[in-house]
Amino acid sequence: MNNIFREETILSLIVLLMAAVSPNIWPAASAGYGGMPFLMIWLLIPSIIIMLIVFGMAWLRHHNHLFHRMIVGGGVGLIATIGLEIIRQIGFHQGWMPGDMPKLLGVLITNRFMLGPSTLSNILGYAYHFWNGICFGLIFTIIAGRKPFYWGIFYALLIGTGFLLSPPVQSMGIGFMGTGLPGMIETVYVAHLAYGSILGYLDHKWLRQAGWLFSQPDNRALEIDKI
Repeated sequence: MNNIFREETILSLIVLLMAAVSPNIWPAASAGYGGMPFLMIWLLIPSIIIMLIVFGMAWLRHHNHLFHRMIVGGGVGLIATIGLEIIRQIGFHQGWMPGDMPKLLGVLITNRFMLGPSTLSNILGYAYHFWNGICFGLIFTIIAGRKPFYWGIFYALLIGTGFLLSPPVQSMGIGFMGTGLPGMIETVYVAHLAYGSILGYLDHKWLRQAGWLFSQPDNRALEIDKI
């Protein structure tokens, strides 16, 4: 049992490390550590492949604790990002955001900043945007487990603060934390409030184990075929 627990813990830490790759690619590119196309190919794609391998190992090795948290974390992260995106779109169309972020990400990923967005760049930009949301969901569920819904709100507001302090926002010329663009801070925090509310509610509703990452799992308490 202890050996199984240690293996599952190691696999969980690998997932956390790989999930942290995607949200840091845009900040790293903005800080001059490499272009988005290079970082996507050599960091993002391998991180996704490794996570899929770990997911398969968790299933094959009956690490139900990790397997269930990955399913729930990915699902709640995806759904919560839809809520965030609704608020972000409203803010963008009201002129409270410096640009359409997923489309901007798309032209950076495809290296066509001077040419403007295309169908492919838009698809890749939105895919990257939603993958970030999934990764944040995975990080939350794997580390925290089942928590009261307001934990998700605190977590998301920290993410929003990190975004406002990040190199991409600093490079936009809109002041510290976007204070030079009226409505941006409010839009970012309300969007992340929506993300965190959905994340926290669904995490509490769908995840059955409340323990932290290093808590000894009781795999018998999980029914993997029901979420």
